[in-house]
Amino acid sequence: MKYYTLITIFLLMSIVYANSQQKGINVIYGDHHLFTVETPTNWINDKKAASTIGLTNFFYCIDDKSKSVKSYMFANGIDKGNPQDSLSAFVDGDIEAFKEKYPNAKISKFEIGHTPPIIGAIALSYTNLHDRFKEEVVYLETEMTFIVLTFSADNENDYQKYSNVFDSEFIGTFQFLGNDPTPFLEWQKNNQN
Repeated sequence: MKYYTLITIFLLMSIVYANSQQKGINVIYGDHHLFTVETPTNWINDKKAASTIGLTNFFYCIDDKSKSVKSYMFANGIDKGNPQDSLSAFVDGDIEAFKEKYPNAKISKFEIGHTPPIIGAIALSYTNLHDRFKEEVVYLETEMTFIVLTFSADNENDYQKYSNVFDSEFIGTFQFLGNDPTPFLEWQKNNQN
């Protein structure tokens, strides 16, 4: 019995270790923002695909690797052109651009709670899309940046499977680290040599 217990403990430790190795902290930065999100458990950050669309991250589930069309998540930061730019105007601009591509889209808009240094937060849910089931976007505003956290579900089954991953393992791991990425960039430069 003691031998069986040791094997069980070893297997559990191996599973936990494997899961922690698949997680990764992803750093997103610009001239006036620095933040992190974790790669969700059993998800891949396909940096090659991300770079083709101007992002640093593009996450999809390992189980969907062979699918040609995947449900996905990504995070992006966009520095404000002017500190007085409003989150509401930024979101309205995104809605307008989205409606050009998806004129029949139905859009639900929600203001959501936030704590400093986040000074504004809005969530959008897009449905009735011709090429996917649903897209959800969380917009966060800091003093100098708009942050966009996106989840796109290819089908209803994926939405049911992955929406909690988006909420808890993606948004839940978001950490804003400040308006000045310089210390991080210097650290990164020094550790690449």
